[in-house]
Amino acid sequence: METLKLFDAELTVMQYLWENGSVQAAQVAEYMLEQHGWKKSTTYIVLKRLEGKGAVRREEPKYQVVALVSRQQVQQAETSSLLDKMFGGSFTSLFANFLDSDKVSDRTLDELQALIDEKKKEK
Repeated sequence: METLKLFDAELTVMQYLWENGSVQAAQVAEYMLEQHGWKKSTTYIVLKRLEGKGAVRREEPKYQVVALVSRQQVQQAETSSLLDKMFGGSFTSLFANFLDSDKVSDRTLDELQALIDEKKKEK
């Protein structure tokens, strides 16, 4: 997948689409007004930008909006970008930084160890 950089407002719209599936643009605008205080024109500008990036497609009738990229694809692109930008592409540095956090509980460590063990079995 080509690198897809989404900004905060675009991610906000995409999260709504991922949770609600194909919806009319008017529904997206109504939700963004209620939840974030966005004007209708702001939502439509964000949708247009997402369409230009190939993240969504609009379909007739009534400007139905469909997400073309998954949450996982965007997460992977964002993670890759963060990894390159902040950690020189090193997973080890990212992981070490994460482990230095005071927010890492024993349960989280156990879950991470289980993920690592599972990945090793796959290889």
